Amino acid sequence: MIGTLIRHVAGAVAAWLVYVAEGWVGLLARLALALVADAGPGGPPARPFMVLEAALPGAVLVLLVVVPAVVIGDVALARRGALARTLAACGVAVFLVGLYVAGIATVTGAVVADAALAWFLTTAVALCPVVAHAAVVRGTRAATGWLARWSRPGSPVTLAPSASPVARPGGPEAP
Repeated sequence: MIGTLIRHVAGAVAAWLVYVAEGWVGLLARLALALVADAGPGGPPARPFMVLEAALPGAVLVLLVVVPAVVIGDVALARRGALARTLAACGVAVFLVGLYVAGIATVTGAVVADAALAWFLTTAVALCPVVAHAAVVRGTRAATGWLARWSRPGSPVTLAPSASPVARPGGPEAP
């Protein structure tokens, strides 16, 4: 139980870091657009805030979309492979984003076209962190399993070969 929780926390951190990386990509895209359009790129103090524009909502999306999507995908397809569970997590993320956007659009009275665009863009931004979270969860599970097999006492991997020629039956001259 604790190991599963630690894997999901590590996956959530990795997913948030993907949101931060998406913020940097967005910042570089804005700067490239400013250079091409011969417009002002904004002052240097504005640049870190541009990355925060992705990092802060990313933290919220990790808690509300990414972690529940991966957990639901794992539980729903527990006996399937990693690809099927990752695809299920992506589908759950699309559904959850749709529910949140529909709820916010209903409360605020937004236009349907605006809500559809918000759903599309949020889903496009959320899928990479979902895949990153799922990869970290499954990768750490595989790595800990491999380490447990490797460090098991008496396993062939941990037994050191004998360096002494006397240890061979027949002595050092035996073929």
